Amino acid sequence: MSGIEKLKEITNVIESDEERAKFEKDFSLVPPCKPDAVVKPKTRDEVAEIVIACNDNNIPIFPASSKVHFNGGTIPRPSKTMPRPVGIIMDLSEMNTIERLNEDDMWGYLEPGVTWEQYANALKEKGYRTTMPLLPHAERSVVMDWLEREQSTIPMFEYSEQIGGMWVVWGLGEKFATGSASSNTFGQPGNYAAGVNPQGPGTIDFWRLLQGSQGTLGIVTKAVVKFERIPKIEKVYFIPAEELEDLVDPVYDILHRRVGYERFIVNNMTLATMLAESGDQILSLKEKLPPYVFIMIIGGLLRKPEMHIEYQEDYLKTTFKQRFPEANLVEKLEGAPGLEERLPEMLKNPWPKDKTYWKHMLKGNCQELVFMTTLEKAPEFCEVIAPIVKEYGYPLDQIGHYVQPLEEGRACQVTYSFYYSDDEKDKILKMYKALIPAVWEAGGFFNRPYEYIAQFVYPKAPDYTAYLMRVKKLFDPNMILSPGKLCFWV
Repeated sequence: MSGIEKLKEITNVIESDEERAKFEKDFSLVPPCKPDAVVKPKTRDEVAEIVIACNDNNIPIFPASSKVHFNGGTIPRPSKTMPRPVGIIMDLSEMNTIERLNEDDMWGYLEPGVTWEQYANALKEKGYRTTMPLLPHAERSVVMDWLEREQSTIPMFEYSEQIGGMWVVWGLGEKFATGSASSNTFGQPGNYAAGVNPQGPGTIDFWRLLQGSQGTLGIVTKAVVKFERIPKIEKVYFIPAEELEDLVDPVYDILHRRVGYERFIVNNMTLATMLAESGDQILSLKEKLPPYVFIMIIGGLLRKPEMHIEYQEDYLKTTFKQRFPEANLVEKLEGAPGLEERLPEMLKNPWPKDKTYWKHMLKGNCQELVFMTTLEKAPEFCEVIAPIVKEYGYPLDQIGHYVQPLEEGRACQVTYSFYYSDDEKDKILKMYKALIPAVWEAGGFFNRPYEYIAQFVYPKAPDYTAYLMRVKKLFDPNMILSPGKLCFWV
């Protein structure tokens, strides 16, 4: 019996060209590659059985949690070292149960197929919201985005770790739970803790091991994810600026004093892309907006919300104004009438799935360059990328720029967005490959090393790469889980 026939005894195996084609490419610049088949497990036990069968039959597995992908992470690739098939996609999108919402501790228990739209709507019915990245795609997996180190628009320390524990199937099919759920804490069968402490009863942090490696060391089948109350009162403030560096000191002060919930910086191109109703409105809207703007939403939750708003506004209108008289703190943004009223609701929800995704509205595609740095160094990278972008003929004034502070200003995530049409793909790829070493040499840290970034950074650290290989072989001895996807070729 062939390996595929064995899998058919376990789960739903789809070999049609139509289904396989859904996974051969995504919105990235990574070359397409069609899988041999697609499997759709519905339970954790089924995932484990599939992994065991694939080990027995030397079949590579490429797990996919989301319905939408941007970085090539789920595109299969043929193995360089072993004569075997391309592999199968393990489509986890049908494992989409919200097992429970713990309202006492405000943790949601989600399977990997739960989307942002599904989770946001479920929470809204109970008076809660999820913290989320900036306008995520409605059909992206919540668990997958947090495992891939997406950053929340709320840069408060207590929201910096969005996942509290997870259930995983390792590369040989063993089932495991991280955190305090990983052991029988009280000594009674079945009496496991809730899994909200990543470190668990010991000192080994398996949560960190799995972050950024979903589908390469193991397959996460459930996670514990934070949620929050919906503020009773909210108010939006803006600080427009001509240059990014004009915002550094004022934003640091606001962050260090823990004022506001959502806090981030965007340039006029990114903001116009967020606000436009269609692609042909973006460039004209951009011209009406300030070059950069810091956006902040202050709010009051359950207890004494008016008092919470009052002391934050008192700081903004007295101490902050005295310290930064040149900072133009406003409640309405010129060029975007009514934004102060609709922005809070926008940021609580994913992008509507019945509309073209905002990053694709201008030209159909968007390639992002994402890295970490500190807020005071973020403006320096504008000078790093400008000459390279000019060399490749990309218009400087059409680059999206988004700076997301983390944990009251400990660091920030910087995103440059390059919008392009299908016939510009080759030029954008060459430019992107040229930008990677320039950002790295300027001190940018790539904490999400997809395909082309991995090809550049991992040869810079051969000992570290070899160590990662050894770790992968501990959890996936037969190298069947996303071979070549742990940031390097195998």
